Amino acid sequence: MEQYTGVKFACLSEGATFEFDERLARLNSWAFVLAGLGLTPVHAAGAYGNQSYRTGPASLVITKSGMIPEEALRAENFVLIEGFDEQLLTFRTRGPAEPSSESILHYAVYREFAHAGAIMHGHSGLLERHAEALSIPVTACFLPYGTEELADSAIDLLQAAGTDFIILKNHGFVAVGGDIDTAGRLVLEYCQRLIALLKQ
Repeated sequence: MEQYTGVKFACLSEGATFEFDERLARLNSWAFVLAGLGLTPVHAAGAYGNQSYRTGPASLVITKSGMIPEEALRAENFVLIEGFDEQLLTFRTRGPAEPSSESILHYAVYREFAHAGAIMHGHSGLLERHAEALSIPVTACFLPYGTEELADSAIDLLQAAGTDFIILKNHGFVAVGGDIDTAGRLVLEYCQRLIALLKQ
């Protein structure tokens, strides 16, 4: 896995707080569950993974950069993205922190897929190792995290494979759902398939 060096974009903050609804608690719960299952491995400076939900045509709420998942909801662990200048690689945000380093990936998936309402991104070496047996599409090559190239590769594969669950080579999985629970359950579904395979 590539060594984390921080976000690869700029942010223009338009406020330290943002309005949210009950979906934020659901996102927080899934972030905590995925971390507990080892699917978003926690390290000293955060977790290898990120989760989000769509709030509008060009807006989303996403976990902050360096978030360590907690069972109790803390709104400051999340950021509202209100837009993205692709030329300047700059996000317009609300919240007290930078959004996840994979914000470009999340933003691009919402832009390209109208049915996408939530995204779960995590890391599992076992899922990737057994991807072929589990019929999980994998991108052709490794690409650096947090880049437009990585996001483009994810979009291309999601479109070509006609699926909502893929693996970014030597990186991690991406699960897309119409809502938060659907995206989270999709991750668990593939984990259950993996367990069944390993028990054979």
